[in-house]
Amino acid sequence: MVVPNESTSQQRSPRPVSVNSSHSARVVSIASGTLASRVTGLLRVLVLAWVLGFTPLADSYNLANTVPNMLFDLVLGGVVGATFIPVFVERLTLDGERRAWRSISSVVSGAIVVLVVASIVSWFAAPLIIDAFTSLNHAHSAATLDTLDHQRAVATELLRWFVPQVFFYGLIGVATALLNVRHRFGTAAWVPVINNFVCIAVLIWFHLVDPSPTVASVQGTRDLLYLGLGTSLGVGLQFLALVPSLLRSDLWRLTLRFDPRDPAVKAVTRLGSWTLLVVLANQASLYVVLAFAFGVGGSGPVSAYTYGWSFMMMPYAVVVVSVLGALTPQLASLATLDDLEGFAERLRFGLRQSLVIIIPCTLVLVILAQPLVAILLHHLNATRRLSAGVVLAILAAGLPGFTIFQLAIRGLQAMQRASTVFALYVLQNALTVALCVLLGRHSLAGLTASVSLAYAGGAVAALWALHQRHVTLISGLWSVHVRRSLVASGLATIAMAVAYAGPSSNQGLGLVTRFAVALTVGIVVYALAVVLWSRRVARANRNGARF
Repeated sequence: MVVPNESTSQQRSPRPVSVNSSHSARVVSIASGTLASRVTGLLRVLVLAWVLGFTPLADSYNLANTVPNMLFDLVLGGVVGATFIPVFVERLTLDGERRAWRSISSVVSGAIVVLVVASIVSWFAAPLIIDAFTSLNHAHSAATLDTLDHQRAVATELLRWFVPQVFFYGLIGVATALLNVRHRFGTAAWVPVINNFVCIAVLIWFHLVDPSPTVASVQGTRDLLYLGLGTSLGVGLQFLALVPSLLRSDLWRLTLRFDPRDPAVKAVTRLGSWTLLVVLANQASLYVVLAFAFGVGGSGPVSAYTYGWSFMMMPYAVVVVSVLGALTPQLASLATLDDLEGFAERLRFGLRQSLVIIIPCTLVLVILAQPLVAILLHHLNATRRLSAGVVLAILAAGLPGFTIFQLAIRGLQAMQRASTVFALYVLQNALTVALCVLLGRHSLAGLTASVSLAYAGGAVAALWALHQRHVTLISGLWSVHVRRSLVASGLATIAMAVAYAGPSSNQGLGLVTRFAVALTVGIVVYALAVVLWSRRVARANRNGARF
């Protein structure tokens, strides 16, 4: 918990100038790996769309491959991300190395047991899980009913081969937390590249052995088994790639032991109980979104939502996840020391770093979503409105709210305000579900808008919650850097829209040229606007005026 501390505030020496540069170096290290991971992840999505398209088989694969992530978050993922690093840092700060690593060993050992049990239970529960997700899709003809039955069977079979991912994702999460505690950030950001390349290779192989697969033709085949095992193999190799870094990170005191009375175990249990409730709320909301998407019907609605979300998350993952990865240990240390002023400054700094890049990325994705999806997923054909493009544009509009919400939540987690975090997630997820029922029951666009609007509402509530705890982020939201990015992005958006609206082809090389011209115009206008703004600020500073 962070509270004002007059004595520490009065005695604290000035913060070194190198703090920001050190943080920036860590962000660059994480961002470079995250960028490589996201680029190869994008390539994986492209290959997946090329091999499976927007078909019932694609929906079965994407649904089954989403569930292990949901299950991991449910049983451990949320707890790892929200509690392990703050608790580990707190033990190392207060107890010293020897006692701290005994505590950390207890937490890690308990986590491994939970992962094993969860994986076994998930394998047996696979049919029930898939039935729950597909329950809102009601077939209106015998042919549709037959396809739906095959979809469920294929998704169930794939899910059983994807279940090992729950265990490996858990090991990756624990390993990443241990590396972050030792201030080793780069490796964890790079290893998803291995997973992506393995999956790409498996998908290409699958296309070569079955160029025109359907849910009926692949059900129960050895090819489907290899597709499932190959996808999970990528996650296993992703964990193995972390092992050399773990061996070099001075973790030799880590042992397999479990003491439920250990203070770290108690802290993780206390904070984790709230986090588990948060994860339950998140997964309930995601279930509603995916179930409604599956119920929309038509040409691959689940795949359209999945691909649109993947594209929207790319700038967030490269920028914000990198910022948060470097920022979280600092926030945890400042929270442990009750340095409220330093805590707020660090969080505002991370917010500024994130928004100056997220804002232009948002507007680019909103304006150019349709041609981007057409070029990457629909064989250079934008002659009709593409559902994945609609999803991407609407989700991108909510990206700033999503960013602010996640940054504020990370700050509250570092302060160990678990009950407040739970309340905020309940609010955000309740908004999502309510809006989905109102807007998204029969429309993919309405469903997607519900998600974006809910995150905007959650962001406002999260900022208010931080303000109530004397951590105000308004100056970070409206700093000169953010205002400059907002104005420049607005001008660039107008220029891009005008450039793309010009007469040109909607397919083939003409579409690529049209997209490239619009994007180039936007970049040039953005750069010019930033330069002019900076010169204006410099003149104002020379004249002693406030800008």
